[in-house]
Amino acid sequence: MLSKRELSDMLHLLEIPVGEGEQALEDQKNKTKVCYWEYVWHDEMASGEDYENVVTYQVSFKSDKPRHPKLVEMKRRFNEAGIHPDFYHEYVKGTNGAGYFHSYCSIDVLEEL
Repeated sequence: MLSKRELSDMLHLLEIPVGEGEQALEDQKNKTKVCYWEYVWHDEMASGEDYENVVTYQVSFKSDKPRHPKLVEMKRRFNEAGIHPDFYHEYVKGTNGAGYFHSYCSIDVLEEL
């Protein structure tokens, strides 16, 4: 399982804008970007009474076309790290202009809370 730092580093290797927080997805400055934010915490029991904090992040990819090459690269990087998330896709219709393609998946990381 990745650490949060490893997840961030992996996303920054894509060499496109990366933002943490759901609000970063709505920022219209960049057509292609990746954003991530936590949405679930849970404890996973280890040996004895010890436990690890597992935090689930949504990783969202926004672009002006489906199957963007950087999305495919992100999937490949996850797979190479032994992570095989399900990806979901949608088209988001624009209110004041063109819409965008939104692809997203969930990634669990180990984190200190």
